[in-house]
Amino acid sequence: MISNISNIELKTIRKSLPNFKEIIEGNESFLEKGIYQKLFISVFDHWLTEDEGDLIFIDDNIDELMLRRDKFEKVVEELYKTTDIFLWKYKRNYRIYLNKPMTYNDILRKCNFKNLWSQSGRRYSLILPEFSAIYNEEWDWTNIIWYIDEDKIKPILEIANKVGLKILK
Repeated sequence: MISNISNIELKTIRKSLPNFKEIIEGNESFLEKGIYQKLFISVFDHWLTEDEGDLIFIDDNIDELMLRRDKFEKVVEELYKTTDIFLWKYKRNYRIYLNKPMTYNDILRKCNFKNLWSQSGRRYSLILPEFSAIYNEEWDWTNIIWYIDEDKIKPILEIANKVGLKILK
């Protein structure tokens, strides 16, 4: 079950993640202004060259596909155990509406890891006010963490390393 958030929770999110709505919508001007930074969590240990681009497309290799899905799912599972997670969706007139998953299954329904493949992406963003971060799924086995303070996201980075994902800047 997904729950509405309280005014106190909304205030906490706005305080720890100023302009979070613009970040969710892909506005990168906050990088230039120095308000937010971003780094990437990937199954790859380096940025792929043009010649290595085929490494992304492993959808016919079930074992590798399951391994990659599992790593990203474990990150989200550990985040769920560690901190409050908030989700968002668009309502009328493209207003962003925040809600809070009450169970881990609520998170799984949103993230839909069982259908994660090489070109899926942008299905979910996890708002993590405790870490002043937003965790976004991307399409190429690389997710983005938008953050304000690198010290606050250390638990996320530790989780990623523990499950076998790599940090790219």
